[in-house]
Order: sequence, then C-alpha cells, then structure tokens
Amino acid sequence: MEVLEAAQQELVNIVSLDGNLLREVPKDLHLLGEHLNQLNLTKNQISYIPTNISQYSKLSILNLSSNLLNDLPMELGGLQLLRELDISHNRFHHLPSCIYELENLESLSAHDNQIKGIDASELGLGGLRELHSLDLRNNDINLVPPVLGKMSKLKNLELWGNPFRQPRHQILSMGTPAVLSYLRTRIPI
Repeated sequence: MEVLEAAQQELVNIVSLDGNLLREVPKDLHLLGEHLNQLNLTKNQISYIPTNISQYSKLSILNLSSNLLNDLPMELGGLQLLRELDISHNRFHHLPSCIYELENLESLSAHDNQIKGIDASELGLGGLRELHSLDLRNNDINLVPPVLGKMSKLKNLELWGNPFRQPRHQILSMGTPAVLSYLRTRIPI
C-alpha cells in the first residue's frame, strides 16, 4: 500500500508487477487508476480480472500473459484507449467478447491458449478496424474464417501451431499478405 501511495504522489503511469506470483490484481492499484498508462501483470497466478479494471481509462498497454485466466470481464471493453493487449499463455477457450469492444486495439496477442475458433464477423474481430497485429499461434483453431481476409489493416497474422487444414502451411510460410489474399479468394459470393 505504501509503495502505491508513493507512486500516486509521483504520478507514476507505468506499473510492472511481473513475476511476483500474485493470485489477484492488487486492490490498491486503483490509487494509480487516474494516471495508469501501461500495466504489466505477466508471469503471475491471476485467475480473474476484477470488474473495476474499467477505472484505468487511460490504459493503452495491458499485459496479462502467463497467468491462469480463462475469461475477462465485460468492463474491460470500456478501455477505449487500449492499443495493445496480451493474453497469451493463459487458459482461454475463446476470445472474450469484451475484446471486440476495444475500438482502438492495434495489437492482440492470444497465442498459446486453447482457443477453438475465430469470430471474424463485424461483431467480432472484423469490427476492430485498427487491428494490425493478431497472434493466435499454438491454439486449437480448426477453421480460419475466410472473412478474416477482409481485415485491411492487418499486417501481421500469426496462425502457426493450430490444427486447421486451410490455409496450408505452404501459404502460411509466405506471410500475412499471402494468407489474407488466400482467405479473400475463399469468401463465398
């Protein structure tokens, strides 16, 4: 508590609590909510994110990787300044729907989970108009929806290590433009 009070007085806006074996987000972190721009909670044992995450309204970078998460609260969708979100190395079976509310999200890393599908519709990833980097490596994705090819700002798409058959590894090895082009040819007319 004393450390966070001192940080509040100094207007600290970047907090890294990685590798501390935390089981929950520190309750006193709210003291920095007004100024917090970057929050790193990687390599802990956090199993849930509290709904008051929405009070960190200036947050632009959030790293929740290497924890025990399998869902995120809908309130996280209220972080409209969030540009980078890392939820890799957790226990997600699907991308939480609150992610689709993050209109300014540019980078989403969700590799090394157990994600089974991709919602690329306008209500899903397709609605994230600013997304330029999407990392879904090493999940359980059986199907890559062709409509993902319509995401014009996507410059980096990582899909290796999933059980889908199309696009083939030969196309994946050609890079993101080739994958998106292939997917666009598969969109039903």
